[in-house]
Amino acid sequence: MHSTTSAPRLLQKMVLLTAALLLSAAFAPTVAMATTVSMGTSHGCSAADTHKITCWGSLAAPDFGPYSIKDVKVGRDFSCALLTNASVKCWGSNDLQQLGGPPVPETVARYYNADAIAVGATHACFRFVTRISCWGDGSQGQLGRHVQTQIGTETAVDGLSDVRHVAAGHGSTCVARLDGKVVCVGAGSGLAGAADDPRQPRTVPGISDALEVSLFDGHACVLRWGGKVSCWGNNRYGELGVPAGSGPLTTPVEVTGLAAAAKAVAVGNGYTCALLVNGTVSCWGNNANGQLGTGLAGGTAGQVTGITDATAISAGRTAACAVLEGGYVQCWGEGAGWNSAPCRMTTSFYPGVPATYNPPPDLAICLPQGSAAPMAVQGLGPVHDAALVLDWAEKTMPQTFAPQAAQVPAHIDGPYYLREYPGGHKLAVNGHGTPHLMYLGPESGGRLLDLGPLSQWVFQASRDAGIASGMQLQAGPYVDLMPGSGPCWEMIVPHAIRGGAQGLPDGLVTTAVRIESGGQSMEFPIRERHRFTVLTTATNWLSQQSLQPGQPVPPGMKQEPIYYGAAEGCPTIGTSGEVDVIVFYTLGQKKGLLRAKAKVGSAA
Repeated sequence: MHSTTSAPRLLQKMVLLTAALLLSAAFAPTVAMATTVSMGTSHGCSAADTHKITCWGSLAAPDFGPYSIKDVKVGRDFSCALLTNASVKCWGSNDLQQLGGPPVPETVARYYNADAIAVGATHACFRFVTRISCWGDGSQGQLGRHVQTQIGTETAVDGLSDVRHVAAGHGSTCVARLDGKVVCVGAGSGLAGAADDPRQPRTVPGISDALEVSLFDGHACVLRWGGKVSCWGNNRYGELGVPAGSGPLTTPVEVTGLAAAAKAVAVGNGYTCALLVNGTVSCWGNNANGQLGTGLAGGTAGQVTGITDATAISAGRTAACAVLEGGYVQCWGEGAGWNSAPCRMTTSFYPGVPATYNPPPDLAICLPQGSAAPMAVQGLGPVHDAALVLDWAEKTMPQTFAPQAAQVPAHIDGPYYLREYPGGHKLAVNGHGTPHLMYLGPESGGRLLDLGPLSQWVFQASRDAGIASGMQLQAGPYVDLMPGSGPCWEMIVPHAIRGGAQGLPDGLVTTAVRIESGGQSMEFPIRERHRFTVLTTATNWLSQQSLQPGQPVPPGMKQEPIYYGAAEGCPTIGTSGEVDVIVFYTLGQKKGLLRAKAKVGSAA
């Protein structure tokens, strides 16, 4: 299976049969869908929509018991998790009190009221509303003027106020403020004067529209309003996006030549990656370990091979990772996924990449412990979604794909999840790069047919599952026009789900919200989830009206359990008029989605 062609008959047949997928379709067990990823020096971690985490590399995740995880950040030989109860739990090395206290066998949750976390090489921070506090190593001024060595107690960092986003690196802490400015402390910030007086807060010059900031060791970058990226610091490898050797620069320079606007930026050790609005990832800078993901170690900057639907990225010392639509995680570089089969990239198929690719091992794609092109992290690949779609194909086209056992073999025929059927028909999903559904057999003349991204088939199955569930969605998106809300007007998407004939099911978990308008779309993460019993009408279950003690149920209303949620973020498409709101969810071992139309309002 190494080339592509088109077979309209089969494709049309499958498209026409998508409507046949009903509730009776067999859904394969689904693993947790990754929502975040963090890569450090020698290990990485990912948080999932189920509030569990997966870690790989030199430091495993501890048993969190009853704790539920919202986010996880990785440092050098230690990690910290943000729990859903707004506390922070750290584990790993504690030689500089980076776990938040004296050495103990295992830390407990502490630092309540956190709503975001950042982890540097040897220190950590949390944000509460618009303030931050940090702990751990302060020897380079990264904890501000009050800490000269190390401290295990959270300490407010003077000058880092009105915080929108916080980031930590080696010897530095930076924040993007609500007014769009970036302020840093620490000798590692790369700003003028930082080495002489590292504990003094310094404003990054020339930046007034920052959304996020990212740093690792030696340089830093800012994601700006409109998808611009600007960087400063060391430039030995061209990590600032300008020709190598022109640094270090203490004033940010704008990165030019990106194929599209950026929606996230990740700084590694001597290299930088940007997640673009079209779902691709571009990297530039040091590629000695294949950390640019372009397929060859030592090559030049470019697009990460085969990834077209990334939703989050992170860069570490010698490897970078991306979360893909569907909740999969893929990494590239040395130590990418710390996988036991490091050389399998040499024969991998990446949809959209010419078949003449796939260089032999002597072209340096096979690294000691990783790959110069994306590889799936074990346990965070598309195997379960592949099973979902292949099961569906067997139900909708049994005359071509005779039903088989539900389990998809893991990585047979090299890089594919594959099932073979009588008559020479084969269905497969590529394991690396953006997953696509593939066909090989008589319908395609014996040539490999790309049936499109796996996500479009999963979306169809999820949509039909939502329709068959009988659940209903109502949403009230609005734009926050409050002064001082930051460099953008945030879109807030409150939404409510009511149950079908069987009521509101237990175990329902919303995972993301998508807004579609005029052929464009944007996704926002879920910020809060609640389940309430409230008063509703036949047409309104979004308003949270409760029944007072002793009060009778008003005419035309009833009491029922409703699942409430809210998503928010900076919009990247038009925010006026009527839009489609899509809420993705998991329910036990199934995936689904609900869709509703809504008019965008505003609040001042």
